[in-house]
Amino acid sequence: MPQETSTILYHHKIKNGYHKIGLSCDLSYAEASAGQFVTLKARGHLDPLLRRPFSIHRIIKDKNKVSGLEILYRVVGGFTERLSEMAPNETIDLLGPLGHGFTLTAGLKKPVLVAGGIGVAPIVFLAESLGEQGIDLSGVPVFLGGKTVSDILCEKDFSERGMSVNITTEDGSCGQKGMITEPLAVYLATHKPDIIYSCGPQGLLHAVADIAAAHQIRCEVSIETIMACGLGVCMGCAVKTKDYSDGYRHICKDGPVFDASVVVF
Repeated sequence: MPQETSTILYHHKIKNGYHKIGLSCDLSYAEASAGQFVTLKARGHLDPLLRRPFSIHRIIKDKNKVSGLEILYRVVGGFTERLSEMAPNETIDLLGPLGHGFTLTAGLKKPVLVAGGIGVAPIVFLAESLGEQGIDLSGVPVFLGGKTVSDILCEKDFSERGMSVNITTEDGSCGQKGMITEPLAVYLATHKPDIIYSCGPQGLLHAVADIAAAHQIRCEVSIETIMACGLGVCMGCAVKTKDYSDGYRHICKDGPVFDASVVVF
């Protein structure tokens, strides 16, 4: 995994508090998989001391050659506030790709995608990867949820691929009012997908995992968490699981994507 000085290619504010940033990267990112992440650190700054993790949102290609990567992020603290102020041609320290991504099984035909808020970041990359694998995305359901309309992101990335976009907001400001798991449960009452992929807050992942288990559907979840090293050394991002003798795995090294059936939420 290369650690490199990356140049900001572009930087766009897309909604209040949400930004997309394009970064130059090593050609090895051609092998990156949806669900993997990178860590960033502002060059020349000791605050914050630790690197910050971000899901890979897209791989940027020019004539099938990797020219960069894109990150979708929300301003939530000091580092992301500083990041939001950075401009094209500035540089930042980039390390990745890290972790294990979603499994794209041969013969997969009927996936379901579920994303809550900024959890949509790796799900767009996943949709692109599914299409590149030859899966017909027309009609494939995507469930997007958020507290309010400002938290609903990337709907066009899915609809332009012919996917069926289902939107839920807790305050009813966009789509159906309620929780994202409600229309998901309605869909699963009459459909049997091959797999459910999900990323978002842990409460959402827990609920999606329970629904998948009740319907005996395989489910993979990408767990969002604060990380210290990002390399599996510090145990700062441990998650309790059912499949290891000591009961714990590293989100950064063994994940961030896990089979939902092994996670103890």
